[in-house]
Amino acid sequence: MSRHRGSCLCGSIQFEFERGYLSAVNCYCSLCRRAHGGAYSTHIAMRSEQFRLIKGKLKVFSASTEGRRAFCEDCGSHVLVHGQIADDSVAVPAGLCEKDTPVEVTAHIFVRDKVAWYRIEDGLPQYDGWPPGVVATHVD
Repeated sequence: MSRHRGSCLCGSIQFEFERGYLSAVNCYCSLCRRAHGGAYSTHIAMRSEQFRLIKGKLKVFSASTEGRRAFCEDCGSHVLVHGQIADDSVAVPAGLCEKDTPVEVTAHIFVRDKVAWYRIEDGLPQYDGWPPGVVATHVD
């Protein structure tokens, strides 16, 4: 296991997490797009015990019936998604990690919700919702 660090835009929130292989997905769902203000968001999912808040206090917003998103109270950076794929899961936006964090994007999810003005041009797998084998806690 390797330890990785990250922070919000203003630095009020600092965190670390332990993971061996840092796979991530690009999510095109409307919630992720709106939370990040882009065509998609890139998230690293993990068990909640792998994540540790080092500094700061998060503001939690219930974005859906099961999923909650946490933000920096000062700058508004989106820091965590709670409970999307399992009750004990969290997902960290990869863009908040230190720049040398070895993240590998492995798939595109919720492609059915993708904005028309963005084209996916790599050869990675694309899924209309959750990839096969992922049991989500909410309905797509």
